Amino acid sequence: MDDFEVFEELFSFDPIFAYNEQTVNRILKCRRSMENELFMDRLLKTLGIEQGHDLYPPRSNQDLRDLHQQIIDSPSPDHHKQSVLYYILKDVPDRDAQPAVDFAKAVFLPERYRIFMDGIWNLDRAKFAQAVDYLTEPVLIPTFPEELIYTLCTHPDQRDDKLPLAYYHTVSPAITSPKVLKALFSVLAKASVTDAFFWARKQDGSICRVLFEQLIGSILDEKDGETRARHSMELIQLPFSKEEEVWFEAYLSEGRGKNLPDAGETLRIRNTITGRTRAITDSGNRFGANSNDLMDWSSLGGSWEQGSMIAR
Repeated sequence: MDDFEVFEELFSFDPIFAYNEQTVNRILKCRRSMENELFMDRLLKTLGIEQGHDLYPPRSNQDLRDLHQQIIDSPSPDHHKQSVLYYILKDVPDRDAQPAVDFAKAVFLPERYRIFMDGIWNLDRAKFAQAVDYLTEPVLIPTFPEELIYTLCTHPDQRDDKLPLAYYHTVSPAITSPKVLKALFSVLAKASVTDAFFWARKQDGSICRVLFEQLIGSILDEKDGETRARHSMELIQLPFSKEEEVWFEAYLSEGRGKNLPDAGETLRIRNTITGRTRAITDSGNRFGANSNDLMDWSSLGGSWEQGSMIAR
């Protein structure tokens, strides 16, 4: 299709097509749930269109024509323009014709462009499982990987922790944003304390300590006592380095973690099973320990023997 630049040809199935109110409201709701930025907004910015919030979603046929013209006027390559137009055509409600599919075939849109846009469109519609299926296809070059991970980790309607981990482990993107690192680490820690611990070790600079303390805090702040006890025992049996031992004690005795539930008890048991000694007051106040009856360390006493095998 050489005439995709002509609105009447692109929308030949319905030249007066306009988004209905329900579609517009649904898109706006999705934008708000994504911290006020859809991936479509990011795509428009890559075309040099900064006012994406004003143009998309279009409220009328004239608005749609204006958006189309802005895309056509972009200095970006045709495949990029066509990809965004493909996304827009996917907004057309189901009908006998499939304008998005027909358009992709007509312009010979490369498969990896189409797959990526299918993933982004589903992500913007909060269809997370479908989005990840598309976005983990091997033919794709990772695009917006940090933003994708952050969305999958933090979106209020995304509750399947397997999805961000599936995307991360499949794509293996480099993550430089501390915000994204913390969000991903939170999900990693819920999946496996041990894996999260060793993953944090691989991070550069001060973020390593930040994540280490985040791990401790997330475990001791767990509301379910049984889960907290199990994860705490796993934590204190990990092979800390000398530096990590210092971080651990400082965080629980004088840092932000000192008032967490069972902070003092956790530190005492770590010292016990590693053969280290430390005077602890009976009240635990030295550590600011905040005891919680749901935390039953005595039931885990049998694990101490195993814990004594920690590498020193």
